[in-house]
Amino acid sequence: MTEEELAEQRVGSRIGPWTLVRVLGVGGMASVFYGLRADGCAAAIKVLHGELAGIDEVRKRFLREGPIGNALAAVAPLCEGLPQVLESGATDDGVVYMAMELLEGETVFDRMVRHGTLPVGQVIALAERVLDVLIVAHEHGIVHRDLKPENLHIGDDGRVRVLDFGLARVLDPLLEDVAGVPEMTKTSTGVSIGTDDYMAPEQALGLIREIDGRTDLFGLGATMFRLLAGRTIHGKLEDARLLIAVATEKAPPLAQHAPTAPPGLCAVVDRALAFLKQERYPDARTMRADLAAVRAGNEPPYATAAARARVQSNRS
Repeated sequence: MTEEELAEQRVGSRIGPWTLVRVLGVGGMASVFYGLRADGCAAAIKVLHGELAGIDEVRKRFLREGPIGNALAAVAPLCEGLPQVLESGATDDGVVYMAMELLEGETVFDRMVRHGTLPVGQVIALAERVLDVLIVAHEHGIVHRDLKPENLHIGDDGRVRVLDFGLARVLDPLLEDVAGVPEMTKTSTGVSIGTDDYMAPEQALGLIREIDGRTDLFGLGATMFRLLAGRTIHGKLEDARLLIAVATEKAPPLAQHAPTAPPGLCAVVDRALAFLKQERYPDARTMRADLAAVRAGNEPPYATAAARARVQSNRS
């Protein structure tokens, strides 16, 4: 029986206090239902697929998303880019679930599939909203580690939300305590964490201790590259060949594949995608300032200064 069929069979049943009313979607890891509570509260109920619920590391990752997101929301209540998680847990019969704020709209991936590429203005606005979340997350010791179009949601109200903090690395032990769930254990050197097409080189190499906020900036840059160029950084490579390319090859200049993109925006994306993390933006706030400058029709100050410094260094 397929996961779609299994999901349909769950309609009308209860998980915790929630009655599953209808299927909203079925993905590779979980099915999502429209759920109602006895008090009339509606939520998106995300149910981990049965065979995955029995895998300890997958279950840990799934159950980390809610506590980490809510911990961030607690320390930064004015940040609009974090979806509210109402509850998460496992039932006595082993069903692992999470009740989330019901989001109306679509993921960036859905929009990308329909349109191929997105207009420059939309990409800049999207990136600015994502950076607003990353500024808060990074300042509180949270590195997302899996930024990609599927994990970015555009609401009907225009709000952009960053989804799936289950793979996040918590660098702040105080916030880890608030989250209440320990980090996945299989994050030792040599194990790659993330999604290959949007993964930074240090992730592909499994250098877990090298992962920091600049890793997320690479993921955002890779997402912007895809939305503007209509292709991922390394093209149609797959599996081992793709992972090797991510670990060893620099990203091509955006202008090479998106010739109509403004030079200033190309400079921002190229800086975010620098192979060596010390050559990327130092933090999300600096990248956001550069994007604001581009949106205003000006040169991105940090990327421009860094490029000039590199030219002068090569000449000397």
